Amino acid sequence: MKTPRLSFLAISSVLVSLTAFLYFGGENAPLSVRHSGLLQLGQGQSSSGQRIAFDRNETSGAYELTYGWKDFKGELNTVSFSLSKQQLAEAEAEFGYYPDELAKHLEESLAAMREEMMSHLERFTSQQVLMSKYSRYITMDKVSPKDFNLKISAPASLSKEAKAEFDRIMSEITTEQEACLQRIEKEQERKKKEFIESRGFRFTGDAMSVNYRRIVNNNRPRVEPALAAMRDKFRKKSLRQFLALMLAFIQEIRYGLPPLEEKNKVILEFWVPPKVLVSNFGDCDSKGVTFASMWTNFKNYPFILIKIPKHLFVGVGIPSISGQGFTINGIRYTLCEVTGPDLIPPGMITQYSLLYLQGGNYRYELIN
Repeated sequence: MKTPRLSFLAISSVLVSLTAFLYFGGENAPLSVRHSGLLQLGQGQSSSGQRIAFDRNETSGAYELTYGWKDFKGELNTVSFSLSKQQLAEAEAEFGYYPDELAKHLEESLAAMREEMMSHLERFTSQQVLMSKYSRYITMDKVSPKDFNLKISAPASLSKEAKAEFDRIMSEITTEQEACLQRIEKEQERKKKEFIESRGFRFTGDAMSVNYRRIVNNNRPRVEPALAAMRDKFRKKSLRQFLALMLAFIQEIRYGLPPLEEKNKVILEFWVPPKVLVSNFGDCDSKGVTFASMWTNFKNYPFILIKIPKHLFVGVGIPSISGQGFTINGIRYTLCEVTGPDLIPPGMITQYSLLYLQGGNYRYELIN
């Protein structure tokens, strides 16, 4: 998602009173901000003037990655780790869908439902004919496995009454067929959504979006080697220091917007976490989900993804480094901008993000 690069601000005692965690697509929650505590710091320190080293080497089964990045003190850090090619392939295979594959799935389903409908209509028609006192004059002819005809042949003395009964039966059949077609249409829509949801998406009404929580849960073990390498190298750091190092690492990853489709596969401008790390590339939600996948291997703290128009940032359930923070349902979060390339420390967000928080125009998702 594209995000304006604006000045960033510290969050001061932002308090939200909600009865339950909202799911993306739910109601926007109101937000109360104490303006007196806001601190405008100006444009964030940019690392874009000097790109830090990124190196990737391939073996038969893995990508050997080395990242270099500057922290918020301007000190250079490096870390090396391996990510499995197989796990990257699995991550990409389980996310996104091919429209042709979806069309084939729905066509196969539709063919089966149409066949079932015709069998049902044959039984329904037979019952209607058998219950009629003019049944001896009404016959069914099987035209094909998927079609049949209904005919009437009555003596002239009964033609008017028999024809009226025939028309009634035909009307009943038409009504029943329309009901069947409506059920098929609803079932096709259900199967379409079910298929797409199985590929890492979800629906809010008719709006489709990436199922971030599912992506995090699926990819947490796949990016654990990256987190483990950082944890081992920086094991003497405090929790807050480690958060700052990880955030600077994520911000240093090159910013770019993935396409809506990639190699004819619908991905909705999102890359899975292993691909972000292997490619050193991602946008705000791709990088935010990568950060969530890594961090939740480290500590069992509440973690939220916060969605505003055309942007996403995150919250980690530890008190803000500045002593200020963002509270939802009694849990205090340190807010973090993951997009980059500007280095924005934990506890500070862009003015763009803050304006939407103040206006209550946001949704959030708890990552378990």
